[in-house]
Amino acid sequence: MDTGPKPRSHVFGFMDETGLLHSPKTDRIFALGLLVSQNPRELHRAIITLKNKRTYYREFKFSDVTENNLPVYKDLIDVFFDCTNNRFHLLLVDKKYHQIGKDQKHHAAYNRLAAKLIAGSIDYKRSRASEYITVLADDVSTSKDDRFEKIVRDTVKKLHRRNALFGICRLESHAVSEVQMTDVLLGLVAYSFKLRLRLAKGASAKVKLLKHLQAKLGVDELSHHQVIKLARGEVFEVIEHNKK
Repeated sequence: MDTGPKPRSHVFGFMDETGLLHSPKTDRIFALGLLVSQNPRELHRAIITLKNKRTYYREFKFSDVTENNLPVYKDLIDVFFDCTNNRFHLLLVDKKYHQIGKDQKHHAAYNRLAAKLIAGSIDYKRSRASEYITVLADDVSTSKDDRFEKIVRDTVKKLHRRNALFGICRLESHAVSEVQMTDVLLGLVAYSFKLRLRLAKGASAKVKLLKHLQAKLGVDELSHHQVIKLARGEVFEVIEHNKK
């Protein structure tokens, strides 16, 4: 019987957020999204190919979706599903049910949520190989706490009993196409919640893009605590944090 260490599998994660943890009641939904890829080169090349094909060189942002650029955004969604070994994890906070606390505590809350999201994504497939992840995150949206990376890395280590998080590299989102894809997927899921809670207006282009995503996932709507199995055993996971 082989009792040696499990083989390693190195994956890359691309993290972004929507909403503000410390914002007033007018901004009720906060969410963190993590796109995990075992083959980031394939994913990156596919996004660049799409941009060249559509001659679309602007940064992908969910907030920028319009009727004019809807076709290229639909193609971006298709790239996520067409490329191999990609999965998506989202952690959503409805601040009506989960109070983060005073402004001075929101960085600590962000650190805990990021650690929970990253830790939950590791070894998701329960394969024979132990996953190790490197995360690239949007520098504008991540915690401004200087201890952010250490806190998250130490928390993940405690949960997995190994240094499963190699590190977090914070970059400008305009330089990382995969973080931009995370922004769009994340934005769509948060938007679906906001529509259902009547916190957002049904902008035509965004609704069409949401329906396109739901069709690709094979669901009529996105909801909390939802794990949708994709081709090749990957998943699209939506978890609502501590809903009472």
